[in-house]
Amino acid sequence: MPPPTPTLPAEQPGLDALLRTLLDASTTGVAQLGPVYAAGLGEELLDFSYERLNPAAQRLLGLPEHPATSYRALAPTDAAGLAFLRATFLSGAAGHHTLAGYTAAGQPYRLRVAGQRVGERLVASLTPEAPLASLPPPAPAQWPQLLEQAPVAIAVLHGPRHRVALANPAICALWRRTHEQVLGRPLFEVLPEAAGHGLEELLAEVLATGRPYVAHETPSRFLRGEAAEPVYLNFVYQPLHQPDNLPASVLVVMSDVSEQVRGRLRTQELNTELRAVNEQLHQLNQELECRVAAGVREAQAAHAEAETQRQRLARFFQQAPAAICVLDGPDLVYELVNPGYQQFFPGRQLLGRPLREAAPELLTQPTYAWMRQVYDTGHSHEGHEVRLCVNGPGDEQPTEHYFNCVYQPRHDEQGRTDGVLAFALDVTTEVRAQQQVAALQTEARAAAERLAQERETSYQVFEQTPAAVALMWGPAHRFEYVNAAFSRLFPGRELRYRSLAEALPEAEPQGFVAVLDQVYRTGEALVADEVPLTIARPAAPAEHTEYFNFAYQPYRESGQTLGVSVFAYNVTAQVLARQQLSQALATLQQTNGQLRRTNVDLDNFIYTASHDLKAPIANIEGLLLLLREQLPAEVRQAGLVPRVLGMMQGAIERFQVTIAQLTDIAKLQQAHTQPAEEVDLRALAENVRLDLAPLLEEAHAELHVSLDSCATISFAPQHLRSIFYNLLTNAIKYRHPARPLVVHLRCRSQPGAILLEVHDNGLGLTPEQQSKLFGMFRRLHAHVPGSGMGLYMVKRIVENAGGTIEVQSQPHAGSTFTVSLPA
Repeated sequence: MPPPTPTLPAEQPGLDALLRTLLDASTTGVAQLGPVYAAGLGEELLDFSYERLNPAAQRLLGLPEHPATSYRALAPTDAAGLAFLRATFLSGAAGHHTLAGYTAAGQPYRLRVAGQRVGERLVASLTPEAPLASLPPPAPAQWPQLLEQAPVAIAVLHGPRHRVALANPAICALWRRTHEQVLGRPLFEVLPEAAGHGLEELLAEVLATGRPYVAHETPSRFLRGEAAEPVYLNFVYQPLHQPDNLPASVLVVMSDVSEQVRGRLRTQELNTELRAVNEQLHQLNQELECRVAAGVREAQAAHAEAETQRQRLARFFQQAPAAICVLDGPDLVYELVNPGYQQFFPGRQLLGRPLREAAPELLTQPTYAWMRQVYDTGHSHEGHEVRLCVNGPGDEQPTEHYFNCVYQPRHDEQGRTDGVLAFALDVTTEVRAQQQVAALQTEARAAAERLAQERETSYQVFEQTPAAVALMWGPAHRFEYVNAAFSRLFPGRELRYRSLAEALPEAEPQGFVAVLDQVYRTGEALVADEVPLTIARPAAPAEHTEYFNFAYQPYRESGQTLGVSVFAYNVTAQVLARQQLSQALATLQQTNGQLRRTNVDLDNFIYTASHDLKAPIANIEGLLLLLREQLPAEVRQAGLVPRVLGMMQGAIERFQVTIAQLTDIAKLQQAHTQPAEEVDLRALAENVRLDLAPLLEEAHAELHVSLDSCATISFAPQHLRSIFYNLLTNAIKYRHPARPLVVHLRCRSQPGAILLEVHDNGLGLTPEQQSKLFGMFRRLHAHVPGSGMGLYMVKRIVENAGGTIEVQSQPHAGSTFTVSLPA
């Protein structure tokens, strides 16, 4: 239910006197204005619309809270006031101005305006320079409703204990208390958190002296807690007098101005950042200002040697490295133009013509709005790295330039603005250099992201590989990284971030410390095969020996060895098998030799790991199949047996996918080594068509091949077939379910390149999907099987050959892949 209408105790003045005091104390109006731009003229600022007025401003201007009017409509002859508002909005700096000619209650008065831009709005405070005693107050019957609906917080505190005699809803909301919780209680019982902040002394002083206390934008943390952002308040403590003229109560009027204060603080922070950016061009501005100052000094000296100085000024004007012009009158007619300015408008007649006729393309660009602003306000304007497009002669394309420019008003003998002086320094070369640097930085960030992605892929490979991998850091050989396989060699041991001597004290007698010292000291890789390692297992009754192939690789940064990478592959089974079966010695030696070579670098290691794991997992899959066949039917269906068998099969399939991905990566690393030869494209396309015939038939797809423009191409046949096969397979996989699939395979030649295109009418891709399309292990549709490697491999094959691949696609409309290969 709504709170009761505020009432005053019997000893207080009446409601009429209270509200009159409140209206007398509230003398500052606040207006929110929005910019009004000229239609069709770019950024020319013509007027400001009144969007919202606070009660004081409504009284000052005689308008409602949301007036449907503008500044020009209310003050059509006040050009100075409009110029002040426009300059304050465009500059972003706070300003003050006195406006005359306003009328309230039939009396004229002068209005003091303080303006500040906040985002895309202008906030102005309105204060009359003389009291408006003649402003009619609201009718007494409306005051209770006004008190309830007042947009400011109002309370009356009675007596030395400051008992809350009246509180409107706004102040209850500010205190975060209900009307029932505050009415009739002392203030510091209602707000115990406010005690100790100096408010008791202020209220006591107002009662003792009878003088009001006014504060602006005062931070009050106690209202929201010390940890929160402070609440900023404008408040007035106004004494209320008894008939004997002694103050017994205090009228409290508060306004929460936190948003305005924080907005101003944010604006100040942005202005600070903007000033820091502008300092980068400060040197150029100083040079331009020096040249302008030199011209001014020459003009002042012209009174002594008029003809000589005029000639010097003319030479300076004609030979100046800047573009200079003088525009006369409100129509901005070209009065003087130097060659530096004329060169940007070749073949045009500028002198004697208004800017809007001689250079109409400038009307929609910021430079025109700034010149209009300089002429209308009489204030100079500077622009930094301003982009300007000028139409070329005839049908030539517009040319783009960047300028540091200064626009200054020209004044007549009475000090009135009668023209505009324009000075512009061409900084196109510097700006484009900065743009190139920014582009290079963007490219560098993209390269860093690709490197991070490749590192993440390598990390996944290390974690999933059965080989033991560790990175030993520094001369003490501290374990910086160990993968899961390495940790399993020493169960129960804490390895990471500990030195080898601390984590594995038994390693030194076995010679490992000496080997690591040698690699770290010399910076040369070392391979050791079939090294016996004595290992203690918690479940084993005693220590036992296992055999490993080790590869020690120095880890370098900036040419300096910082650590040693250790790759260990368990070859115990091979060693024991060789000891038991002498007839398998040659095979085992070949295998160990291959392991010795492939452990030297990571790429060969990945290929070997994936290759060696295929046979064991195939054996496991065969054993699982044999187990299914040997188990009786009732056992296969009993308890957890079906689920366990399915989980085992799923684990085998995931392992096979991982091995296939490792193999694809290893093959891709060696893709550029395949020799090129002349390939018959039509024959190759026909072979791929035959391979895909079952898929094409199943999808009811049409494949149209048009390769007459390039019968042969010099390329590795296997890789070219992989490009055709992957692109056509993707088109079939990701067909649209609502229409028959039609795929076109085309080829065309252009200077220096051969273009292969595969176009389909399938599902298509969104822009976000296109940005991720060629990433490793990226799958954008989950309804068809795949590893996410196909398009990544195609891209790498094409780029290794010096070509490019692009895609143009629209969702639900289809895609076109274009492969460009060097001719």
